[in-house]
Amino acid sequence: MSNNNGFTLIEMVFTIAVISIVLAVAIPKFDLDFGYMDKMASEFVMDVRFVQTEHMKIADSNYEIKIFKNTNTYEVRQSLDVEKVVCFKERYSIMYNNGDTISFTNDGTPINAGTFTITDKKTMETKKVSIVPGTGRTIILE
Repeated sequence: MSNNNGFTLIEMVFTIAVISIVLAVAIPKFDLDFGYMDKMASEFVMDVRFVQTEHMKIADSNYEIKIFKNTNTYEVRQSLDVEKVVCFKERYSIMYNNGDTISFTNDGTPINAGTFTITDKKTMETKKVSIVPGTGRTIILE
């Protein structure tokens, strides 16, 4: 009689190979951009609030956000000086429904309030950020 209480080396190698093949097939199905639109919408809200705050702190600060739909980018500017450039991945498109510039008055009221939309071209999912007229409140629409 022999005592067979363990696994052989061949059985272990075969099991690890099968698990590796299953993982190799499953991993590409995970979406690597999970949460990307939420992150970018939050960053846009922070940039809008920054521009609004600068206008309220300093009279005639000339801060604005310039949106470039064709290149999927926007810039935070003070006059002609670009302070920040935000580029979206190729998979996404951006749009602002009230021109291409966002600015505020000295009391924080938006000059051209509207809705900024991020669209995932692959899934057609959208995320919208609204700048409320009159108050300048910036909210992410669900």
